[in-house]
Amino acid sequence: MGALLKYLLLALVVLWLLYSPAVRGRLRGQPRHKADSGKPTKGAPPPQPAQAGRIEPCAHCGVHLPVSEALHDIGGRVYCSEAHRLAGPRD
Repeated sequence: MGALLKYLLLALVVLWLLYSPAVRGRLRGQPRHKADSGKPTKGAPPPQPAQAGRIEPCAHCGVHLPVSEALHDIGGRVYCSEAHRLAGPRD
């Protein structure tokens, strides 16, 4: 009876460890402490948000896209792809 109780207690400890949040996080590769979570330290400047840039609709289909990623025709109209640039603007 004593050996059975010993194995039961061992199984309970193993189950507790498997379902413990600290152990599950370590098994998944998550940081254990909040200081290791990748947040900037107190002395580091906060990250700057990305500049959005100007958004324009495609002259052919109307899909909005950043002007920096768009194709332009001779008239300066914005297109989302080469096929739409070749097809021209929709009337």
